[in-house]
Amino acid sequence: MIDNQRTIKKAVTYEGFALHTGDKAKITFRPAPENSGVKFVRIDIEGSPSVTPCLENVVSVARGTTISENKIKVHTVEHVLASLTGFGIDNLIIEMNASEPPVGDGSSLPFVDMIKAAGIQEYLSPKKIVTLTSPLWIQENSVSLVALPCDVFQVSFVLSYKNTFLKDQYQSFVITQDTFEKEIAPSRTFGFYDEVEDLMKRELIKGGSLDNAVVILDEAILSKERLRFDDECVRHKILDIMGDMFLLGSFVKCHIIAIKSGHDMNVKLAKEIESQYCR
Repeated sequence: MIDNQRTIKKAVTYEGFALHTGDKAKITFRPAPENSGVKFVRIDIEGSPSVTPCLENVVSVARGTTISENKIKVHTVEHVLASLTGFGIDNLIIEMNASEPPVGDGSSLPFVDMIKAAGIQEYLSPKKIVTLTSPLWIQENSVSLVALPCDVFQVSFVLSYKNTFLKDQYQSFVITQDTFEKEIAPSRTFGFYDEVEDLMKRELIKGGSLDNAVVILDEAILSKERLRFDDECVRHKILDIMGDMFLLGSFVKCHIIAIKSGHDMNVKLAKEIESQYCR
């Protein structure tokens, strides 16, 4: 893990449609000073209010992680935040002209490309890093997460859905910039066809399509592009954990072992780490 704080060298912009709201959205990354942290700035609202990505500001984990501050919301932040975790970015201004970032292809690659195009500026100030000294675990029904002391940040995930075509999957990665870019960031969001009607009734996935998601129907995988990895779904689950862990406000050294987890349990584990190590 990189020891010093990082930002980017210049501003970069990406445009597209948001996954859940369906709005056309533009996102701009701008350099930020050391020790200033990360801020989402809603330039579509008078006064350009900001929202800090932190656990205290999480207001929803329904099919994505939503944060809010002073009644200003930013939806589906996890793919953006995963890219910051993967590249060790501590300080960044994220300007948005909508309430949700563009979904791109459903992965973190658009945001990886933004960071690479902007270049990385390293500061002399040390990174905020939480190092676990004893195991933590949470469990609800068949879902469980364990965080073990470790000299690096590693994520292992067991994915298992009963009575579906999607077979059980397992993957484990030590998180480095190279590993994230090549093995995790390209993995796209996924869902099941029989969930689509319910999600639409809840006014979600308005911008969803086979261009930006992998959809599982009976014994078929539906998407405009073939699977990027045989186990692409479990890799995306690891991506989600990386995004949700960024909400700690510090990078973490531990080995997270997750079984069938989603955003709700990811955030609960992060809060457990926060309560024991960040206060």
